Parts: sequence; C-alpha cells; structure tokens
Amino acid sequence: MESSREAGVLRGKQRLSFVLILAGDRMKTKAKTVFSPQLFSFIALTVCMPVVAFANDNEPEELTLPSVQKTKIQILDPDEQAASIHLITSRYTIVLKKFESKQKRYAFMVPDGKYVIQDINGKLYPIVVGYSQYSRGGRVPIKLTISPRPEEDEGWAWIPDGPALIGDELGVGAEDERPARTEYVSAFWLQKHEVTNQQYAAFLTAQEEIDPRWIDLNSRKCRIKRAANAKGEIEPATYTSDAPMHPVVMVSHLGAEAYCQWLTSETGRTHRLPTEIEWEKAARGPKSNIYSYGSVYRQDGANQESGTIKPVKQYRPNEYGLFDMTGNVFEWMSNKYDPKQQDNSMNQSLRGGSFVLDGMYLRNSFRMRQSPTVMTDDIGFRVLRETIQKEEK
Repeated sequence: MESSREAGVLRGKQRLSFVLILAGDRMKTKAKTVFSPQLFSFIALTVCMPVVAFANDNEPEELTLPSVQKTKIQILDPDEQAASIHLITSRYTIVLKKFESKQKRYAFMVPDGKYVIQDINGKLYPIVVGYSQYSRGGRVPIKLTISPRPEEDEGWAWIPDGPALIGDELGVGAEDERPARTEYVSAFWLQKHEVTNQQYAAFLTAQEEIDPRWIDLNSRKCRIKRAANAKGEIEPATYTSDAPMHPVVMVSHLGAEAYCQWLTSETGRTHRLPTEIEWEKAARGPKSNIYSYGSVYRQDGANQESGTIKPVKQYRPNEYGLFDMTGNVFEWMSNKYDPKQQDNSMNQSLRGGSFVLDGMYLRNSFRMRQSPTVMTDDIGFRVLRETIQKEEK
C-alpha cells in the first residue's frame, strides 16, 4: 500500500508510536485545503493516553481509556483473505496490525476514525467509526465480511459491500448533507468513467425513434450529430460525434434512464443510475476520502476550475479504479433530491461537481439538485450494473 507507515502491534497500556508521524501531517492555512478531523483526535489520544488493545476473537479486550468513545468492529473472513488493518489520516496510511495468524473472525475495539482492511491481494475495504453508530445500550458494532471479489470486468469497477461514510463529516457543508453517518451498502459494479458521446451515439443509432426529451441535439454544446454519407447527405438513423471520448452532456434524467434501459436489454444484466449513497461510497473510495483523489484539495487532482469539459480518464482514478468522480460534469442520480416528494416534476439529485466549481462544492458529500427535464452542458451520467447471485457468493 502506498505511503504506509508501520506503527507496530501494541497491547495493554503501551502508547502508539506514530505521534511524530501524525504531527508531521501538519496543518496548512491555504484556502480550499480540507483536513481530516480524525487527525487531531488521534494526536490527543496518543500523546497522553494508553491505547486500545486489539484482540483476534469474538470478545475484544476492553479499551483502557474511559474518556474515549469506543466501537466494536467485527470482521468475518470465511476464506481467510484479510491481511492487515490500517488507520487513515488526511495524508498517511498507518499499519495498526498485520493478521499473521489467519482466522475466520476478528474483533477489535477502536476509537473514532477512518480505517481500512487490506486483503492478501491488496484490495481495501472501508470501515468508518464514530458517525451515528449509537443505540440505547451503547454504540452499535460495525460488521464487515471479507469476500472473494469477482473477476475483473473491463470498463467496470467492483464496489464491495459493507459500511460506508455518508454525509459531511467536516461540518462545512449545507444542511442537506447532515448528519454524517455510516450506511451499509450492498456490492455493485460502477462504470469506470462517465458515459461518453461515442457510447450515447451508439444508443441513439439503435433506436427506431428518438425522444426529443432525452437529449438536446440542436444545442451547439451537444457534440453528437446525425452522420452524413459519402455524398454529404444526412443519415437519419445514424449518429456520430466529433468528441467521442468527452462525456455526453445536454442529456436529461429521462435520457440517462433510457440509456440504462437499453443497456439492460442489450446485455441481459440490470443497469441503472446509482443512488446517492451508492455513488458517494464509490467516490470516497476505500479510504473514505473527502474528494475522489484524497482528503486534501488539489487543483490538479481533477478537472475542476478549468472552465471547460475534458475527455474522460485524463486524471488518475481513485482506489476503486473510478475516473472523474470529482469534477468534469455533474452526474444524474436515480433518487429524488427530497424523497418525500413523489411528484415527477420535483428535483432530481446530482453528484460530483463540474469543471466550473472548486473547493467545498466538489466534496464527495456535496449534493446538487435540478429538474429532471433540464439539459445543460455540465450534466452527464454514469451507469451502475447490479450484481448477480453468483458474484455475491
């Protein structure tokens, strides 16, 4: 794992040895820089207090810190795939424990923070502690099952099932992002990049009739046009693009859903738009980042503040292998912005930000809304493919 710092395996009342490592994760005062709040709590925790003891059975040892909130993590590992557990800060990944003695169950008591389980193949599974995991009898245990992943499918990223951080954990967002919480999300496939002009043109070509509510083909911002034959005559049933790898824009929510329905009929696999919760888990990646590329804002991390749309896959993907989850174009979601409103005229949710935004408007938890009939030059979409029973086993 990149940037990993070994912290050592500690028990009883020993103190963690990575205080100086965390101190090196220094604060910056530049505008648009966002820091993980867990950094400060862990510095305070490790400077003057003993640390949680990790146990590899169903009854974890009690944390010896009465002033610190603890949560139980239960990991089921039937195929003994788990390799280690790591703490995530805004800049570093710190190894807390390596599972040298393989078991089918692990249980830990840990303070609030962001963690990942790494399996023997280097794949990561997110665990976030400290967000709405409460009940009358104390905190609700967090459960995670490590399952073998399906074979790679070109063009698609596998998002494993398990807990996910949803919402504004920094306290800087709007009310509609709160409260920050942990949600369980089932596994799914997500298209690695936004649907391109080339892909949408193929969909249009396959249709007997084009619904004008799908896409504004007359807009100069739309880069999909009817193709011309050798004589220069317009071919009414064939569509092409002069920007094939740009994300399709000027497409409505109805047009995005129509594409998903066509893909379902073509493949026999269920395709649809993602929900906001599914999208946010995928965008955050296994380290539950604030932006798709990390938890510190970087102007060069994505197509943001550029003022122009760009082809897909021009920036590094996140750790799930997804491109352009931050910036480039907004993406239509399957759910209404306000689920209490059932009227079809009500606003639909959007996620991801666009090429004209910066800073807090590009956070993975940032929510946007728009009428489902709107067609603009900064709204596109990507597709979710549902799992099949064989993949879930």
